[in-house]
Amino acid sequence: MKRVSFVLIAICLVLSCNQSKEVTKDSAPEMYEPSEMALLMRSVYEYNKITKEQIIKNDSLLSFPEEFLTIHTAILTDPADRDKEFDSLSTEFLKTQRATFSSGRDSSKYHFNKSINLCVKCHETRCLGPIPKIKNLLIK
Repeated sequence: MKRVSFVLIAICLVLSCNQSKEVTKDSAPEMYEPSEMALLMRSVYEYNKITKEQIIKNDSLLSFPEEFLTIHTAILTDPADRDKEFDSLSTEFLKTQRATFSSGRDSSKYHFNKSINLCVKCHETRCLGPIPKIKNLLIK
């Protein structure tokens, strides 16, 4: 068994050495640069993590982040995703997020969960990956 593992490691080393390329200044590997929308979504997520905790603790909420309004203008990873459904859901998301921050403590949880469910609904038709993470924001 140990001999097989050693042979596999040796083969991998040989193959990786043969495939290595010299990285020069002009051929540096390309780094992933997130789109404006991806950066905005990360910010929305982080802000809503804080908001969730404030609602659970019955603390005063921060103010509605005006940065969220850029959802209508931020460059998407795939520009084809900006369609009528996206526009409708993002408008409703902003409305419910504003209501979260402007309503009384008794209804902030309702508006918050409604806005998070709108995020999930939008992501069900486009970028599916973050749905489990988004669902973790819901207040039970």
